[in-house]
Amino acid sequence: MGTSDTTVLNGLKVMVIDDSKTIRRTAETLLKKSGCEVFTATDGFEALAKILEHRPSILC
Repeated sequence: MGTSDTTVLNGLKVMVIDDSKTIRRTAETLLKKSGCEVFTATDGFEALAKILEHRPSILC
């Protein structure tokens, strides 16, 4: 990603939902490097609670 791509993602709230810790951590690391604010959940039930609390812009 170039500098302008990172600027577009800066501050974007992203929720990563996956039961695999490896996938969650990899996505979290890459998204944070791109300037996103990242929240993670292991399943739909956990995600619902965090969605209400953090109001993410995108769910992955």
